Amino acid sequence: MSEPPEEVRICLEELNGDSGRNDATPKRSEWPEEPEEASLPKFPELAWRGLFDTYRKVVARSTEASDIFHFAGLWANAAARLGRRVWYPFGMKLRPNIYIVCFGPTGDRKTTATRQATEIGTGLMVISGSGSGEGLAEEISHETPGEGVLIHAEELSQILKAGRWDGSTLIPTLTQCFDCPDKYEMKFRKSPISLDRPTPNILAGVTPEWFWRDFRVSDFQGGFGNRMFFLTGSPKPCIPRPELPDLAAIGRELEELAAVESCKAQLDEKACELWDKFYRAWREEEMKHSDSLFHVAVKRVPSYVLKLAMLYAASERTLPEIHADQLSAAILVGRYGAECARELLSLQHTATNPRKELEGRILAYVRTQNGKTASRRHIRRAVQRHYRDVEEFNRALDSLVRAEELFVKRPTGKGPTWISTEELD
Repeated sequence: MSEPPEEVRICLEELNGDSGRNDATPKRSEWPEEPEEASLPKFPELAWRGLFDTYRKVVARSTEASDIFHFAGLWANAAARLGRRVWYPFGMKLRPNIYIVCFGPTGDRKTTATRQATEIGTGLMVISGSGSGEGLAEEISHETPGEGVLIHAEELSQILKAGRWDGSTLIPTLTQCFDCPDKYEMKFRKSPISLDRPTPNILAGVTPEWFWRDFRVSDFQGGFGNRMFFLTGSPKPCIPRPELPDLAAIGRELEELAAVESCKAQLDEKACELWDKFYRAWREEEMKHSDSLFHVAVKRVPSYVLKLAMLYAASERTLPEIHADQLSAAILVGRYGAECARELLSLQHTATNPRKELEGRILAYVRTQNGKTASRRHIRRAVQRHYRDVEEFNRALDSLVRAEELFVKRPTGKGPTWISTEELD
């Protein structure tokens, strides 16, 4: 067999941890069961190809936002336009739609980048946040069945807060529509909603502090959180006089995606070889730590790799084939996104008050136990340096139980009280 293309060789070496590594880029076999503080690796240069490379050059002097946020915004716009025209057989008809979340500190210009991306081209239905599942379904119903829509939330809390209202159907609606069912129906309190071929996309921004204020760990396990793909990056150096980018040509290219002929995507021979190697490595690591919060959070990274590969193939006009170089670039973006998720998890208790910090230490200790179960007495001893008295410990533990992040099994007679991250029989 001939030598693989350079892009594929680099990707295979990345998967084996043999090339381009530094102390901040661990091999998959070195990934810990629980997230740790770590600097992010460099965003893969191979990802900047075709339409994405052109866009990066056009917006280079328009804002100090990280190029990674521009990548996310363009990806969301393009995926929404592609809609359901392309699919890949992955145990189901996997569509290109995405739920992408850009996170970073206040003032990093992520909102500027994502807002700019929603304004490129014409003919795209953009929904700015939504207050309820009913309202969202009503807005989507105005679009032609099967066409993609882009839900833009400058602050993800617009969605998370609304989803916390008693009886809210917003998060269930978004969760169930992620896989683009042929029909979505729900009997709301006022009137039933029936959507024909809904194809939603989400582009949102958030600060880690606000994310963890409105997001629960159980949201990952419940399905909504692990449908998200997280990206972050550092802002560019100061640009005192930002330029107005000319986005007309990019807009025309994006609009052409709406004219792509419907097809079933397939991997070419070298791409099949590369995908098999990546997927086996991913599953092997997942099985080692199947109960790790990190692996729950990144469960759909392989799906996102295929979604991006389909988009590369569509924009580069190679469909129905996905080439190995396109897949290799998508794999590297997927791995970068996994590290971003790890980073966000590590920031869960940053800049919190002492009560939140104690809650975080209690959760961390329970997760380290076999089967994620520990006795109340052992937990109290393990974190005793971090609380003043038993009453303070009890308040923190009870708060986690009320939030359903921990579950309690009390003894019927003599014996310990058991605490777990999962419901106990």
